[in-house]
Amino acid sequence: MKKQYTIAALLLALLSVSSCVDEINLEIVESNQALVVDAWMGNVPEDTYVKIYRTVPYMSGILNPDYLSVPVTRVEIEEKDGQTIPFSQVEPTVFKQTWSFQPSPGKSYRLLVETAEGEVFESSWEVMPPLVEIEDIVAKAIEKEVMLTSGAEPFFQTQTFAEVRAKLTDPGLGEFGYLIRTSGITELYTSSSNDRCRCVCFEDDPDIFAGMNVVSNKNFQGVSFQATIGDVSLSYLGRYFVSTKVKTLNKSGLDYLNRVNDQQRNTGSIFDPAPSRVKGNIKKKGAENETVLGGFFLFQESQHEQMLYRSQIRSSAIGLNHRIEPLPVVVGSCTEYYFGATAIPPDPFLP
Repeated sequence: MKKQYTIAALLLALLSVSSCVDEINLEIVESNQALVVDAWMGNVPEDTYVKIYRTVPYMSGILNPDYLSVPVTRVEIEEKDGQTIPFSQVEPTVFKQTWSFQPSPGKSYRLLVETAEGEVFESSWEVMPPLVEIEDIVAKAIEKEVMLTSGAEPFFQTQTFAEVRAKLTDPGLGEFGYLIRTSGITELYTSSSNDRCRCVCFEDDPDIFAGMNVVSNKNFQGVSFQATIGDVSLSYLGRYFVSTKVKTLNKSGLDYLNRVNDQQRNTGSIFDPAPSRVKGNIKKKGAENETVLGGFFLFQESQHEQMLYRSQIRSSAIGLNHRIEPLPVVVGSCTEYYFGATAIPPDPFLP
Protein backbone atom coordinates (compact mmCIF):
# COMPACT_ATOMS: atom_id res chain seq x y z
CA MET A 1 0.00 0.00 0.00
CA LYS A 2 2.87 2.37 0.84
CA LYS A 3 4.38 1.69 -2.62
CA GLN A 4 1.11 2.65 -4.34
CA TYR A 5 1.00 5.94 -2.40
CA THR A 6 4.60 6.71 -3.44
CA ILE A 7 3.84 6.13 -7.16
CA ALA A 8 0.71 8.30 -6.94
CA ALA A 9 2.70 11.10 -5.29
CA LEU A 10 5.32 10.98 -8.07
CA LEU A 11 2.65 11.13 -10.81
CA LEU A 12 1.00 14.08 -9.09
CA ALA A 13 4.38 15.91 -8.91
CA LEU A 14 5.04 15.32 -12.60
CA LEU A 15 1.60 16.67 -13.53
CA SER A 16 2.14 19.78 -11.45
CA VAL A 17 5.53 20.45 -13.09
CA SER A 18 4.22 19.94 -16.63
CA SER A 19 1.30 22.27 -15.96
CA CYS A 20 3.83 25.07 -15.27
CA VAL A 21 5.21 24.95 -18.82
CA ASP A 22 3.65 27.61 -21.06
CA GLU A 23 3.87 27.36 -24.83
CA ILE A 24 5.08 30.62 -26.39
CA ASN A 25 4.86 31.11 -30.14
CA LEU A 26 7.38 33.72 -31.27
CA GLU A 27 6.56 35.58 -34.44
CA ILE A 28 9.85 36.16 -36.29
CA VAL A 29 9.68 39.09 -38.64
CA GLU A 30 11.83 38.69 -41.74
CA SER A 31 14.35 41.44 -42.35
CA ASN A 32 13.44 44.13 -44.83
CA GLN A 33 14.90 43.31 -48.23
CA ALA A 34 16.06 46.71 -49.43
CA LEU A 35 16.90 47.56 -53.02
CA VAL A 36 20.59 48.05 -53.78
CA VAL A 37 21.77 50.06 -56.81
CA ASP A 38 25.56 50.09 -57.18
CA ALA A 39 26.33 52.19 -60.27
CA TRP A 40 29.71 53.44 -61.53
CA MET A 41 30.42 55.46 -64.69
CA GLY A 42 33.77 56.81 -65.84
CA ASN A 43 36.52 56.74 -68.42
CA VAL A 44 37.26 53.00 -67.94
CA PRO A 45 34.59 50.87 -69.70
CA GLU A 46 35.48 47.77 -67.64
CA ASP A 47 34.66 49.65 -64.44
CA THR A 48 31.46 51.21 -65.81
CA TYR A 49 28.44 49.16 -64.73
CA VAL A 50 25.13 49.14 -62.85
CA LYS A 51 24.38 46.38 -60.34
CA ILE A 52 20.79 46.01 -59.14
CA TYR A 53 19.62 43.51 -56.53
CA ARG A 54 17.81 43.14 -53.22
CA THR A 55 19.48 42.34 -49.94
CA VAL A 56 18.98 38.96 -48.26
CA PRO A 57 18.59 38.19 -44.53
CA TYR A 58 21.88 37.75 -42.67
CA MET A 59 23.03 34.16 -42.20
CA SER A 60 26.00 33.33 -40.00
CA GLY A 61 29.00 31.96 -41.90
CA ILE A 62 27.80 33.08 -45.35
CA LEU A 63 30.36 35.55 -46.79
CA ASN A 64 29.02 35.78 -50.36
CA PRO A 65 25.25 35.36 -50.28
CA ASP A 66 23.18 34.92 -53.43
CA TYR A 67 21.49 38.30 -53.73
CA LEU A 68 18.01 38.47 -55.19
CA SER A 69 17.84 39.73 -58.78
CA VAL A 70 15.25 42.38 -59.63
CA PRO A 71 13.26 42.29 -62.91
CA VAL A 72 14.13 45.56 -64.67
CA THR A 73 12.77 47.09 -67.88
CA ARG A 74 14.98 50.17 -68.16
CA VAL A 75 18.47 51.15 -67.03
CA GLU A 76 19.97 54.31 -68.51
CA ILE A 77 22.17 57.26 -67.73
CA GLU A 78 21.09 60.71 -68.85
CA GLU A 79 23.49 63.45 -69.81
CA LYS A 80 22.09 66.85 -68.89
CA ASP A 81 21.18 68.69 -72.10
CA GLY A 82 22.57 65.75 -74.05
CA GLN A 83 22.20 62.10 -74.95
CA THR A 84 20.91 59.07 -73.06
CA ILE A 85 23.14 56.04 -72.59
CA PRO A 86 21.20 52.73 -72.38
CA PHE A 87 22.47 49.76 -70.35
CA SER A 88 21.79 46.08 -71.14
CA GLN A 89 21.68 43.12 -68.78
CA VAL A 90 24.77 40.87 -69.01
CA GLU A 91 24.32 38.91 -65.76
CA PRO A 92 21.34 38.40 -63.40
CA THR A 93 22.29 41.49 -61.37
CA VAL A 94 24.73 43.33 -63.71
CA PHE A 95 24.07 45.83 -66.51
CA LYS A 96 26.67 47.25 -68.93
CA GLN A 97 26.48 50.16 -71.38
CA THR A 98 25.01 49.06 -74.70
CA TRP A 99 27.42 51.09 -76.82
CA SER A 100 30.76 52.77 -76.29
CA PHE A 101 30.60 56.10 -74.51
CA GLN A 102 33.22 58.35 -72.91
CA PRO A 103 31.78 60.78 -70.32
CA SER A 104 33.12 64.33 -70.21
CA PRO A 105 34.55 65.97 -67.07
CA GLY A 106 32.44 68.90 -65.90
CA LYS A 107 29.16 67.58 -67.37
CA SER A 108 26.21 66.41 -65.27
CA TYR A 109 24.71 62.92 -65.37
CA ARG A 110 21.79 61.10 -63.74
CA LEU A 111 20.91 57.40 -63.38
CA LEU A 112 17.39 56.08 -64.09
CA VAL A 113 16.15 52.57 -63.23
CA GLU A 114 12.63 51.24 -63.86
CA THR A 115 11.53 47.84 -62.55
CA ALA A 116 9.03 45.47 -64.15
CA GLU A 117 6.54 46.54 -61.49
CA GLY A 118 6.67 50.13 -62.73
CA GLU A 119 8.76 51.50 -59.86
CA VAL A 120 11.15 54.27 -60.95
CA PHE A 121 14.40 55.05 -59.14
CA GLU A 122 16.59 58.00 -60.02
CA SER A 123 19.75 59.56 -58.71
CA SER A 124 20.47 63.21 -58.17
CA TRP A 125 22.35 65.04 -60.93
CA GLU A 126 26.07 64.49 -60.43
CA VAL A 127 29.04 66.29 -61.99
CA MET A 128 31.80 64.22 -63.61
CA PRO A 129 35.07 65.05 -61.78
CA PRO A 130 38.28 65.98 -63.64
CA LEU A 131 40.99 63.53 -64.65
CA VAL A 132 44.09 63.87 -62.44
CA GLU A 133 47.25 62.11 -63.64
CA ILE A 134 49.72 60.54 -61.19
CA GLU A 135 52.97 62.43 -61.67
CA ASP A 136 55.33 60.14 -59.77
CA ILE A 137 55.61 57.52 -57.04
CA VAL A 138 58.13 58.17 -54.27
CA ALA A 139 59.23 56.08 -51.29
CA LYS A 140 60.77 57.03 -47.96
CA ALA A 141 62.20 54.67 -45.32
CA ILE A 142 60.45 54.76 -41.93
CA GLU A 143 60.53 52.70 -38.72
CA LYS A 144 57.46 50.95 -37.31
CA GLU A 145 56.79 48.76 -34.30
CA VAL A 146 55.59 45.33 -35.44
CA MET A 147 54.07 42.74 -33.09
CA LEU A 148 55.55 39.27 -33.60
CA THR A 149 54.88 35.95 -31.90
CA SER A 150 57.55 33.51 -30.71
CA GLY A 151 56.01 30.52 -29.03
CA ALA A 152 53.14 31.71 -26.85
CA GLU A 153 54.53 35.16 -26.04
CA PRO A 154 53.97 38.09 -28.42
CA PHE A 155 56.62 40.80 -28.56
CA PHE A 156 57.30 44.04 -30.45
CA GLN A 157 60.18 44.58 -32.85
CA THR A 158 61.27 47.68 -34.74
CA GLN A 159 61.33 47.11 -38.49
CA THR A 160 61.77 49.42 -41.46
CA PHE A 161 59.29 50.00 -44.24
CA ALA A 162 59.10 52.07 -47.40
CA GLU A 163 56.28 54.57 -47.02
CA VAL A 164 55.05 54.84 -50.60
CA ARG A 165 53.34 58.02 -51.80
CA ALA A 166 51.76 59.19 -55.07
CA LYS A 167 52.50 62.72 -56.26
CA LEU A 168 49.44 64.54 -57.61
CA THR A 169 48.47 68.08 -58.55
CA ASP A 170 44.88 69.02 -57.76
CA PRO A 171 43.29 71.10 -60.56
CA GLY A 172 41.41 73.37 -58.13
CA LEU A 173 37.98 72.72 -59.69
CA GLY A 174 35.92 72.38 -56.53
CA GLU A 175 35.65 69.71 -53.86
CA PHE A 176 35.87 66.07 -54.85
CA GLY A 177 37.67 62.95 -53.67
CA TYR A 178 40.38 60.49 -54.59
CA LEU A 179 39.88 56.72 -54.31
CA ILE A 180 43.33 55.10 -54.43
CA ARG A 181 44.02 51.39 -54.95
CA THR A 182 47.57 50.06 -54.98
CA SER A 183 48.80 46.55 -55.68
CA GLY A 184 52.31 45.20 -56.06
CA ILE A 185 54.62 42.33 -56.92
CA THR A 186 57.49 41.51 -54.57
CA GLU A 187 60.73 39.81 -55.58
CA LEU A 188 61.80 37.13 -53.08
CA TYR A 189 65.22 35.48 -52.88
CA THR A 190 66.12 32.04 -51.55
CA SER A 191 69.41 30.12 -51.44
CA SER A 192 70.42 26.62 -52.49
CA SER A 193 73.50 24.48 -53.16
CA ASN A 194 71.85 23.34 -56.39
CA ASP A 195 73.32 25.19 -59.40
CA ARG A 196 70.05 24.73 -61.31
CA CYS A 197 67.88 26.13 -58.53
CA ARG A 198 65.15 28.54 -59.51
CA CYS A 199 65.81 30.56 -56.40
CA VAL A 200 64.02 33.84 -57.20
CA CYS A 201 60.26 34.02 -56.69
CA PHE A 202 57.61 36.65 -57.43
CA GLU A 203 54.51 37.06 -55.27
CA ASP A 204 51.42 39.21 -55.84
CA ASP A 205 50.44 41.70 -53.17
CA PRO A 206 46.80 42.64 -53.98
CA ASP A 207 46.57 45.67 -51.67
CA ILE A 208 49.41 47.40 -49.82
CA PHE A 209 47.13 49.87 -48.03
CA ALA A 210 45.30 48.75 -44.90
CA GLY A 211 41.62 49.44 -45.60
CA MET A 212 39.89 51.76 -48.02
CA ASN A 213 42.09 54.64 -49.18
CA VAL A 214 39.79 57.64 -49.68
CA VAL A 215 41.20 61.18 -49.67
CA SER A 216 39.36 64.50 -49.91
CA ASN A 217 40.93 67.43 -51.77
CA LYS A 218 39.29 69.91 -49.39
CA ASN A 219 42.58 71.02 -47.80
CA PHE A 220 44.77 71.12 -50.92
CA GLN A 221 42.66 72.38 -53.81
CA GLY A 222 44.77 73.73 -56.65
CA VAL A 223 48.13 72.63 -55.19
CA SER A 224 50.52 69.69 -55.50
CA PHE A 225 50.42 67.07 -52.74
CA GLN A 226 51.47 63.54 -51.90
CA ALA A 227 48.95 60.85 -50.97
CA THR A 228 50.03 57.81 -48.96
CA ILE A 229 49.33 54.64 -50.93
CA GLY A 230 50.84 51.97 -48.67
CA ASP A 231 53.86 50.51 -46.89
CA VAL A 232 56.36 48.01 -48.27
CA SER A 233 58.62 45.98 -45.98
CA LEU A 234 62.36 46.69 -46.33
CA SER A 235 63.31 43.41 -44.62
CA TYR A 236 63.76 41.67 -47.98
CA LEU A 237 66.48 42.06 -50.61
CA GLY A 238 64.42 41.96 -53.80
CA ARG A 239 62.76 44.71 -55.79
CA TYR A 240 59.11 45.73 -55.49
CA PHE A 241 56.83 46.67 -58.40
CA VAL A 242 54.04 49.13 -57.57
CA SER A 243 50.85 49.62 -59.60
CA THR A 244 48.55 52.46 -58.49
CA LYS A 245 45.12 53.47 -59.75
CA VAL A 246 43.62 56.81 -58.70
CA LYS A 247 39.94 57.47 -59.26
CA THR A 248 38.68 61.03 -58.81
CA LEU A 249 35.16 60.86 -57.30
CA ASN A 250 32.17 63.17 -57.37
CA LYS A 251 31.42 64.84 -54.02
CA SER A 252 28.45 62.60 -53.10
CA GLY A 253 30.55 59.53 -53.94
CA LEU A 254 33.30 60.81 -51.62
CA ASP A 255 30.81 61.38 -48.78
CA TYR A 256 29.25 57.92 -49.25
CA LEU A 257 32.59 56.06 -49.21
CA ASN A 258 33.72 58.05 -46.16
CA ARG A 259 30.62 56.88 -44.25
CA VAL A 260 31.29 53.28 -45.29
CA ASN A 261 34.95 53.65 -44.35
CA ASP A 262 34.03 54.98 -40.88
CA GLN A 263 31.99 51.85 -40.21
CA GLN A 264 34.73 49.53 -41.49
CA ARG A 265 37.36 51.17 -39.28
CA ASN A 266 35.54 50.67 -35.95
CA THR A 267 38.07 50.27 -33.14
CA GLY A 268 35.75 49.03 -30.40
CA SER A 269 35.48 52.43 -28.74
CA ILE A 270 32.16 53.66 -27.39
CA PHE A 271 32.59 56.64 -29.71
CA ASP A 272 32.61 54.50 -32.87
CA PRO A 273 29.61 55.08 -35.16
CA ALA A 274 26.96 52.39 -34.83
CA PRO A 275 26.71 50.08 -37.88
CA SER A 276 23.83 51.17 -40.08
CA ARG A 277 22.57 51.04 -43.63
CA VAL A 278 24.32 53.72 -45.66
CA LYS A 279 21.94 55.53 -48.00
CA GLY A 280 23.29 57.12 -51.14
CA ASN A 281 22.04 59.57 -53.77
CA ILE A 282 19.31 57.36 -55.32
CA LYS A 283 15.61 57.72 -54.43
CA LYS A 284 12.33 56.09 -55.44
CA LYS A 285 9.97 58.44 -57.24
CA GLY A 286 6.84 58.99 -55.19
CA ALA A 287 8.39 57.40 -52.08
CA GLU A 288 11.51 59.45 -51.46
CA ASN A 289 11.84 58.25 -47.85
CA GLU A 290 12.07 54.59 -48.80
CA THR A 291 15.52 53.12 -48.18
CA VAL A 292 17.61 52.58 -51.32
CA LEU A 293 21.15 51.39 -50.67
CA GLY A 294 24.20 52.03 -52.83
CA GLY A 295 24.69 55.04 -55.06
CA PHE A 296 25.59 56.53 -58.43
CA PHE A 297 29.33 57.20 -58.59
CA LEU A 298 31.18 59.18 -61.27
CA PHE A 299 34.94 58.80 -61.71
CA GLN A 300 37.97 59.52 -63.86
CA GLU A 301 40.83 57.06 -63.46
CA SER A 302 44.57 57.35 -64.04
CA GLN A 303 47.23 54.69 -63.48
CA HIS A 304 50.94 54.71 -62.75
CA GLU A 305 53.45 51.86 -62.40
CA GLN A 306 56.95 52.00 -61.00
CA MET A 307 59.74 49.72 -59.79
CA LEU A 308 61.06 50.32 -56.26
CA TYR A 309 64.57 49.24 -55.29
CA ARG A 310 64.71 48.30 -51.63
CA SER A 311 68.52 48.59 -51.48
CA GLN A 312 68.39 52.23 -52.64
CA ILE A 313 65.66 53.11 -50.16
CA ARG A 314 67.62 51.54 -47.28
CA SER A 315 70.86 53.29 -48.30
CA SER A 316 69.06 56.66 -48.26
CA ALA A 317 68.27 56.14 -44.56
CA ILE A 318 71.32 54.41 -43.09
CA GLY A 319 70.55 55.76 -39.62
CA LEU A 320 67.47 53.54 -39.27
CA ASN A 321 67.48 50.10 -37.64
CA HIS A 322 67.27 47.95 -40.79
CA ARG A 323 66.82 44.21 -40.33
CA ILE A 324 67.22 41.83 -43.28
CA GLU A 325 65.42 38.49 -43.21
CA PRO A 326 67.82 35.54 -43.72
CA LEU A 327 67.46 33.79 -47.08
CA PRO A 328 65.36 30.61 -46.82
CA VAL A 329 67.22 27.47 -47.88
CA VAL A 330 65.54 25.36 -50.59
CA VAL A 331 66.51 22.36 -52.70
CA GLY A 332 65.51 23.22 -56.26
CA SER A 333 62.88 26.00 -56.28
CA CYS A 334 61.85 29.02 -54.25
CA THR A 335 58.25 27.77 -54.36
CA GLU A 336 59.22 25.14 -51.80
CA TYR A 337 59.21 27.96 -49.24
CA TYR A 338 56.99 30.61 -50.85
CA PHE A 339 53.94 28.47 -51.66
CA GLY A 340 51.83 31.25 -53.17
CA ALA A 341 54.58 32.60 -55.41
CA THR A 342 55.85 31.77 -58.90
CA ALA A 343 59.37 31.37 -60.25
CA ILE A 344 58.28 32.75 -63.64
CA PRO A 345 59.26 36.45 -63.85
CA PRO A 346 56.30 38.78 -64.60
CA ASP A 347 56.74 41.34 -67.39
CA PRO A 348 57.99 44.19 -65.14
CA PHE A 349 60.90 42.00 -63.99
CA LEU A 350 62.01 40.81 -67.43
CA PRO A 351 65.36 42.15 -68.71
